[in-house]
Amino acid sequence: MADYNPGAEQEVRAAVAEFNRAAREGDGPALDAMLGDELFYGHSNALMESKVVCIDHLLRGRIDFRDEPGSEVQIHGNTGIFHGRTMAHNPKPDGVVVVPLDMVQVWVRRDGRWQMVARHTTRLPAA
Repeated sequence: MADYNPGAEQEVRAAVAEFNRAAREGDGPALDAMLGDELFYGHSNALMESKVVCIDHLLRGRIDFRDEPGSEVQIHGNTGIFHGRTMAHNPKPDGVVVVPLDMVQVWVRRDGRWQMVARHTTRLPAA
């Protein structure tokens, strides 16, 4: 059963928002600080990335993740699980490709800050 901890829930939501900002703006130092060294980053096409590869792709892609309302956060001690839907706006040479995704992120509190250690997405049917 999840712990009731509204402060930690808001901290995880803020960490997710900061990740989205850093991905969109190509902020490598912020991404490096917020992603755990052991990161599993799973894409909707089954591609799995390590932290180094993930950061490289995010810096080149500048994806704008726009989370939809209705996300959920569960807190289990020093672990936060974020589940929600997001629209990934992927800039391409011929325009922006928008991909609807269902997403789970796992965050762990370390040294007073939250680090993402796992993320997985599933592509949703176009609306």
